[in-house]
Amino acid sequence: MARRLNIGDGGSWTFVNGDWCDGPGNSLSVPSDLIRLDGDGMQGHHYAFLHDRPLGDLRADFEFALHAHSDVGLVFRASHPSRFGLIHFPNCGQASRAQHFWAGLSVMTGDGYLRLRELEMLRRVPSTDGIWLGANIELEGDELRARVGRNGRFNCRVSGIPSGGFIGLYVFGPGEIRKIRVEGEELPGPRWSEKPRQPRNWFHPSTETTHGVWQRPGNLVRIPGGDLLLNYNVQERPYRGKVTPLILRSRDDGASWESPERLDLPYEGRENWGHIHVFPDGEIRMLVPGDDGYALAETGDDGSTWSEPEAIEVGPTPEGVDRLHLGPQALLNLENGGMVMFAYGRFNLSREDMSIFTWGSHHCQAFSCRSTDGGRSWSDWVNLDGARDSQGRPVRGSLDLTEVCGVQTGDGSILAMIRPIYSPWMWETWSHDGGESWTPCVRGPFPGYATPNMLRTESGRILVAHRLPGLTINTSPDDGNTWDRGTMIDSAIWVMGSMLEVSEDLVLYVYYDSFESLMRAQFIRVTEDGLLPGGT
Repeated sequence: MARRLNIGDGGSWTFVNGDWCDGPGNSLSVPSDLIRLDGDGMQGHHYAFLHDRPLGDLRADFEFALHAHSDVGLVFRASHPSRFGLIHFPNCGQASRAQHFWAGLSVMTGDGYLRLRELEMLRRVPSTDGIWLGANIELEGDELRARVGRNGRFNCRVSGIPSGGFIGLYVFGPGEIRKIRVEGEELPGPRWSEKPRQPRNWFHPSTETTHGVWQRPGNLVRIPGGDLLLNYNVQERPYRGKVTPLILRSRDDGASWESPERLDLPYEGRENWGHIHVFPDGEIRMLVPGDDGYALAETGDDGSTWSEPEAIEVGPTPEGVDRLHLGPQALLNLENGGMVMFAYGRFNLSREDMSIFTWGSHHCQAFSCRSTDGGRSWSDWVNLDGARDSQGRPVRGSLDLTEVCGVQTGDGSILAMIRPIYSPWMWETWSHDGGESWTPCVRGPFPGYATPNMLRTESGRILVAHRLPGLTINTSPDDGNTWDRGTMIDSAIWVMGSMLEVSEDLVLYVYYDSFESLMRAQFIRVTEDGLLPGGT
């Protein structure tokens, strides 16, 4: 029998990760004091399930408003809090400011990960912060049809999801939903199950808060003796509070971690931090940036203490760039013993100095340089966008390039993915000569911001973690030729961190949390069928 529902109808609701408020105008949102609570599953994800009215085909109407770093959606065909389909509208600050409105179909199947079935940038829908939009969703058999606003359309198939189940609502961050109406065919079953709950796939490598609670992981490396080292900064709130550099050590592949040690670095006139890296010769060094260039620090005790950094030779900052900055993944070792370093910087030449083929408006470019002597000296910087004009002449590359991450593929090529400022998709470029030159940047296979790390496992699978939707990892089984749809393993406002393969196809990923608190880590199993939680 068809039944029309709304929030005021009452019924039996199950709330996951905190109660919701039913505010003025029948508006559902997560109270601000609940946003920072962690549940067992993804940080800041809140669900409400109407668990006494199973529905088959349905029609839903509601209004919603997105804000920077938020997500809202309709849960359908749920059998318990960890198995359901979800149509949702993920947002982040970068997408919002560039009018990139996204719609996705995701599925949770019991392990706490949201696997993307579809992700599409909807044209003709604004992403401006705080605008209320109407949504109409129709689910009939395996067909899902959605209209967003006046002109946005999102149609997809939901095959593989059971034909009937319970509905629910989903909110991350400051997203809001109101005026919910649902009409559908009420089924005689199935019965709602409270279990299994969404599992906890993450853990805190360190709960030490002596120096503050906002832990920002840097580089995760395996040193020659076998231990894992993780350097990170603890920053006092607010954002510009005091920063203390620390280092963590694990002797069992990340299953447990020793108490952090403070990095009292003897650096005069330099920033009190650096990029820890195991160089091609097997030595652990720290690359230290500064206003007057770059330097290398050495350690003789596996990272407990560090020498005064010695200046290294790096080519001059490219013309028109104020200063180059190193992203989360700055250094890449090559199989031939060489190295590539990635950096980016604000571009400030006038438009008269640029070609119409130079794309972008906020003026940021990305570069690489090469070393063949273990990082002691480096070549001149090369633009990562090898663009040319219609006459085949080199031009200044895209001005939409910021943080860079890269891997060397099986044939020796280098694949780099670059965080954009305005592009809806990541930028992609290749080098087939060890970083001496790069192909023109093209739009990559998926959206992504705050790219922390790319990793190629020993079996040849590539992982890229990024922001939007949430903290999503895309994988490629064939050296970047094809990619999966993506798997959301947690929420994300920051994302940045570091990945390391600790055993065959078992990856340890350490990353920022969403709300300026303790960093998180996960073990992730990479399989032919996709990513699975690796456990602790």
